Amino acid sequence: MSMTFWIHEVSQSALAAAVATLGVVILLELRSIVRLRRAMDTHLARVFEQLDLLRTENRPSTAPASEPQAAPPAAVAYSPPIGGGEARLMASLAAARARQGRTAA
Repeated sequence: MSMTFWIHEVSQSALAAAVATLGVVILLELRSIVRLRRAMDTHLARVFEQLDLLRTENRPSTAPASEPQAAPPAAVAYSPPIGGGEARLMASLAAARARQGRTAA
């Protein structure tokens, strides 16, 4: 009888350890998801900021040709190196700008 009781206690302890381990893993995954979401929000904000800068650069001028135009506002004193996705976006926008210039000419 004591052998059966001992096996039962060991199996309950193993089950409790497995549940505790699973709980820790779930908490770590949730923490990871929160970090990933925060990083994505930061990067998306940066992409939209870059797109806003490009939009203001490419906005057609409404000032008469005789008036001197004001210099565009300085963007940012320091901008970190761009990543691969941002570089591809900038390259495709530059190519579209070049195509637009050729069709306008």
